[in-house]
Amino acid sequence: MSLADLSEPERGIVKDCLRAAVEGPFFPESEFHTIFGIERDEVKSVLESWPDLDESNESVRCAINNSMLNLLGYPSHDKAQEWPKFISVTRAELWGILQRWKGAEVRDYKARDYFDGLL
Repeated sequence: MSLADLSEPERGIVKDCLRAAVEGPFFPESEFHTIFGIERDEVKSVLESWPDLDESNESVRCAINNSMLNLLGYPSHDKAQEWPKFISVTRAELWGILQRWKGAEVRDYKARDYFDGLL
């Protein structure tokens, strides 16, 4: 898992996902810790530290992974009209960025992959 494996525009999309998770309407405060495994303030700290991130830190990896993954597949996520206000790529493109960041072979996004991908 490394941001260095991504292009500059792709790293920008990762940052946009962190911002969407922190500032967007996608995840209710009452459920944030449950679905992310960390608090919103921890994700905000990662965003504010950009680009000087320590990817060996578990909270940083969790914030990056779960921001992208939860935007893709959080089960009660019904804010599709808000997506373009925060993220400039399609779900399929974001899936590819997530897979490249994870060092995984890019495969088609399927909803069942959501739970397998959580950190």
